[in-house]
Amino acid sequence: MNALIMWGLTLWVPILMCVLNINEAKFKKNIAVGVTFPRAGREDPDVLGLLRGFKREQIGLCLAVVALGALCLWLTWPELNFLTYFLWIDLVIVVQFVSYARWNGKLKRLKKAKGWTVPAVRAASVTVPAVPAKRVSLWWFIAAAVVGVVPAVFDRGLWYAYLLDAVLAFACFFGSRYLYRNRAETVDENDAVTQALTRVRRRAWDRVWLLCAWMMAVVSLCIFLSTRLSAVGGGAFMALTVVLALGVCAVAIILEFRVRHVQEKLTAASGEGFYVDEDDRWIWGQLYYDPNDSRVIVNNRTGVNSTVNLARPGGKVFMAFALALLFVAMPVMGVCFDSMGTGPEPLVVADGNLTAASWGKDYVLPLEDIESAELIDALPKNMVRTWGTGMDSLLKGRFSTEWGDATLCLDPRSGPWLKVTMADGSLYLLGGGETSNIVDIIQEIEK
Repeated sequence: MNALIMWGLTLWVPILMCVLNINEAKFKKNIAVGVTFPRAGREDPDVLGLLRGFKREQIGLCLAVVALGALCLWLTWPELNFLTYFLWIDLVIVVQFVSYARWNGKLKRLKKAKGWTVPAVRAASVTVPAVPAKRVSLWWFIAAAVVGVVPAVFDRGLWYAYLLDAVLAFACFFGSRYLYRNRAETVDENDAVTQALTRVRRRAWDRVWLLCAWMMAVVSLCIFLSTRLSAVGGGAFMALTVVLALGVCAVAIILEFRVRHVQEKLTAASGEGFYVDEDDRWIWGQLYYDPNDSRVIVNNRTGVNSTVNLARPGGKVFMAFALALLFVAMPVMGVCFDSMGTGPEPLVVADGNLTAASWGKDYVLPLEDIESAELIDALPKNMVRTWGTGMDSLLKGRFSTEWGDATLCLDPRSGPWLKVTMADGSLYLLGGGETSNIVDIIQEIEK
């Protein structure tokens, strides 16, 4: 089930990337697939032919990687599920990047052969009137942080989770202000177009971050409700968190396409006479490199998003971290998660302690503090994970159950399991799986 959810929440990503890249073949701010063309170039049959080829390749690659992901889901190797999943994500990113770079190079070579290359003109060097922009108030982000932390007053056991959500909600304010380069969206000498483009982009940027802030606040509320209402189906509130995240993604995508549509519409008549051309500063049309630009954060040329200047030390560090995360950390995480998926280790009674262990975590219970221990053939219904690991073969950490809050370290696929109540009232559910030795453990405890 976990594998189905994991792949189901991701298989649509290549489709979204395909749609975004196909949209890149439409001219916005005189740019298509990362290459700037004059008005004449935008109507040239050779250019249009290359753009059609780019779109066909994007569709073919999208179908191929989605089919490969579906095949991996169908094969379902339990020992390699997470590793396969993360390697597939890396493949999707690499395939998209290489395809875009290849067609960007073709278009640049055609542009040069046609004699359309002009001396580079940076938007930053163009003087434009001040652009009025009403930014979202700081108080909206503060309100989201307050809503996120309020549940900690009533559920102090999970104060750290609520505090983290609140901090992330407030951090969205800094994302909206400082992960965005505050400059005019200059395309040509039309100041009215420049101001309109800038206002639209800034407004969309702020809205995305405000949505993220309130998403974190609602996630905090969902966690609180799931811990309080687990006996009557609190898992629905955790499902709501997933639905909420997908909803925020959907709104962000809608805003992205809306901004792109406005950019396309407002610059439809541009490309004659003077126009901004920064192609030489964008490697493969995707990576910004300009030693003369002092900023680390720069705006992508189309759409809403931002990127980094690889000519600055901060940009190099960020890119190195991102590459290490994608192509080193994620496969390593896949191996670790697959190891965790083997389930908990057999219970052990030794040195006056009952020890339950799984990958990277031991639960040590002194025998003298155990008030009762009993075999159970069925786990409580509507268990909701509040903190820990929830896999098909391993439930570990803190869970809310109809019996109250419990610490779990068990294989939920088969029992029996051991229900342990400590002298301080804390509850543990342990064991299970094919290697279960619960009967022997009960005898050892009774001695």
